[in-house]
Amino acid sequence: MFKSLFTVLLFIACFPASAVEFTLVTAKGYVRFAVPDEWIVLNMNTKPPVSVAAFQVPNPADEGTPHSTNVALTLFHVETERGRAAVSSVGKAYSPKPPVVSTLEGWTIYTQEAKQEGTTYSIIDAKKPCADVVVALRFAWPHLSSDPRGYDKSTSIAFEALRHSVTSGLGTPEPRAGEVVRRQAQ
Repeated sequence: MFKSLFTVLLFIACFPASAVEFTLVTAKGYVRFAVPDEWIVLNMNTKPPVSVAAFQVPNPADEGTPHSTNVALTLFHVETERGRAAVSSVGKAYSPKPPVVSTLEGWTIYTQEAKQEGTTYSIIDAKKPCADVVVALRFAWPHLSSDPRGYDKSTSIAFEALRHSVTSGLGTPEPRAGEVVRRQAQ
């Protein structure tokens, strides 16, 4: 049923700020978001009930290390048990100290720090109902001694830009000039 209802369309269009826009079509609507074109696509799994678009943010400081700045946008199809179970883990604590929870423009935002392989990471998770799904964002970045000056601030700004780029609607999305449509193989 999902295969017939969940035709994935990836509309890719360049924005003036050298961004790439993606539109993921869900059973009853769609979710759009934009990322800078220099972000590396790590995964684009658009099949429900948990659809994930994962990216690596280039940072010269993490070259040659096991660490990297990663971003994920996840769609949880909460009408399924697997989707409900998966969305319940958004914002879970990764250290003894619980995340700081805030709300902004309909988003619930969880901010925390945790260690991975001895390196401290900042983690921002956020979730919001959009169209017929719940959208979650995850930004995780290591604190490296060779990070460029202002890296934490620029990463927080990138999170806000991604959060503001997320739009959604019910029904068929309106096509945009210059879009390329790619349908997921059945």
